[in-house]
Amino acid sequence: MERVSLSVTAGSILAVLGETGSGKSLIGNAVMGLVPSGVSVTGRIIINGRPYDASDSHTLRSLWSKDVFLLPQEPLAALAPLLAAESQVSEQIDAPASLKHAREALSAMHLDPEHHRKRPFELSGGMAQRVMAAIASVTRAGIIVADEPTKGLDADRRDVVADVFRTLRDSGRAILLITHDIALVRSLADQIAFLDENKIVETGPASSVLRHPRTDYARRYIASDPSTWERRPYARSHTPKVIEADHLRIGIGNRVLAEDLNFHCHAGHISALMGASGIGKTTLGKTLLGQTRALGGSIRKSSTTGARGFQKLHQDPTRVFSPWQSLGQSLEDLRRFPDGERVLGEIPGLMQRFGLRRDLLHRSPHQISGGEAQRLALVRILATKPKMLVADEPTSRLDPPVQEQVIRYLREAADEHELAILLITHDRDLACAIADRRMLMMAGSDSPAMLKDVTRDNSL
Repeated sequence: MERVSLSVTAGSILAVLGETGSGKSLIGNAVMGLVPSGVSVTGRIIINGRPYDASDSHTLRSLWSKDVFLLPQEPLAALAPLLAAESQVSEQIDAPASLKHAREALSAMHLDPEHHRKRPFELSGGMAQRVMAAIASVTRAGIIVADEPTKGLDADRRDVVADVFRTLRDSGRAILLITHDIALVRSLADQIAFLDENKIVETGPASSVLRHPRTDYARRYIASDPSTWERRPYARSHTPKVIEADHLRIGIGNRVLAEDLNFHCHAGHISALMGASGIGKTTLGKTLLGQTRALGGSIRKSSTTGARGFQKLHQDPTRVFSPWQSLGQSLEDLRRFPDGERVLGEIPGLMQRFGLRRDLLHRSPHQISGGEAQRLALVRILATKPKMLVADEPTSRLDPPVQEQVIRYLREAADEHELAILLITHDRDLACAIADRRMLMMAGSDSPAMLKDVTRDNSL
């Protein structure tokens, strides 16, 4: 990446968009003095009118919390592992009753009081993201660098975070928003910069760029937003049921999250599972796969499907690959299958289809982007030719063009190979465009969640 020049003024939001691996996060890391080892950086970074050498990471890091604050892409890794959520927020508040203010900030992010004293490993990814947003809301820094701040959040909680940024902007903060969430950009950004092939290809006021993009790249990017896709029409299922749940009750330990769940997944069909963060969507997926025991009810699986036929695409694929091996070495584990050579033979074609370069296999997991890790994890799963896939937020780390590529291939895999897919997602536009069936987990104030079929609900 060369000669990147961007500026954001007090009381405004600049959104940087671009495909995975284009260098969006590197721009934010450079501002924070967090450029990875092996990456050189030159030029100047001007903060509050004072110029700094872009390679002087020590000085740039000394500005943390005082002048600049980072909302990172991986909130669970950024939070102190042994410190309660409320304590992490209160550390940023220089005032009496800081703990009280911290709890108010967490509640404003719709994080229930029962989670305020939990440590990061006890929180979901979406909950950790809200803790980081609460910290950003109380920080003294005048410049906020936000790297994918709404990743993993449902639409309602994304709107809560958006409100925080509006408040920060109105208070005079300058916000550098690095994101692939076009809905967030539409509602928040004052300026937009599109990044392609390591250079800025288009900039301008957000309203005019989104309505009338000048470059082919920006036009393709905006058109890949699921909100612009056609809705998939309803069609009755005629293929065999791969899995069926009857009066299923799920939970964590003995705590019931949802009950009386009745549904099934057909071969060749995509069933979208939606609902608020923390309501139990991921737990349901784990229960279906046998990773968590059911608290009641029954699960019936197709008798023709072996244990390897049920696979999961994890919400955080960076934790799937061994940190001590290259990605290619991790894939070598597939040789242990009886048909291991056949499975490995599927990898090159799938990588090409997902836009992944073969040289990625020589790298370690920490040397690739979250989107690249997501796609490679999906490649490894699909190479085994499963009968059912539980895809937990499979596009949460992907920019819209790559998201469209991956989701359309999942649709093709379902149609061509009769793969049943349970798609856990926060993106209602995506669910309406790609899924044959849409289910919504809903909970009352004091009762476990229930499941509602909303396939024919045109209000979604």
